[in-house]
Amino acid sequence: MCNFVLSKSEDCKMKRNVLNLRDLGGLPLTDGKGQTPHGLYLRSGKLSVLTPEECKKLCQEYHIASVIDLRTPIEAQEFPGPLPDSVEYRQISLLKDSAVGITHETGSDPMTILRSLRKQPEKLKKMIPDFASMYERIVTDEYSRRQLDQVVSLLRNNAAEGKCTLFHCTAGKDRTGIVSMALLKSYGVSDEDIIYDYMRTNRNAFWPTIKKCLAVLMLTHNWELVKTCYTSFMAQRELIETAIKHYTY
Repeated sequence: MCNFVLSKSEDCKMKRNVLNLRDLGGLPLTDGKGQTPHGLYLRSGKLSVLTPEECKKLCQEYHIASVIDLRTPIEAQEFPGPLPDSVEYRQISLLKDSAVGITHETGSDPMTILRSLRKQPEKLKKMIPDFASMYERIVTDEYSRRQLDQVVSLLRNNAAEGKCTLFHCTAGKDRTGIVSMALLKSYGVSDEDIIYDYMRTNRNAFWPTIKKCLAVLMLTHNWELVKTCYTSFMAQRELIETAIKHYTY
């Protein structure tokens, strides 16, 4: 397990807490000759939880020059981040809308979907992605892998110019976790330290997940669905291990 000094961004907490916001700096390289740079790569969940003023302060405090949105077009349109004009925005989806169970009819907000389908638990279960297959697909499917490589290349190019980039999906766990894995692989970070960083998501996601699961229980009164939702909301070690196993760099 790595022992590294956390940067000020590492556990940064913005008002209303952008889910899973942290710096990828400080992870040791396997050649023993350094660590990943601080202040160039921030990962997080969606920024739409912030007000425009809060988002502006976040970008100023961490010198964010660019944001890469990994969500699908429907997700990005439904919950846009209130970014200041000075920040470059790129939307590069790793998956097509249908691959994450999202359509224009359902929308992308989990609680809205739950309310509309609360009396149809089986249909709700079917809308939860097969995460193991999704993780493998992102690193092996031609479209997803091309998108993934584009994101990593853009991140590295921005860093070479000294630009800090924040990349995010919705929860900052799955798609963001895979981009983090690929980026850290490009630096030569060990698999165990990549897994360690991925699992840190659970420190940030636990209480929001409990709140979501309570809401699911109140809406559906279905314990099996609550368990399924809990598993899908939390980071699972075997998922990132699947991505690492099938990823070729």
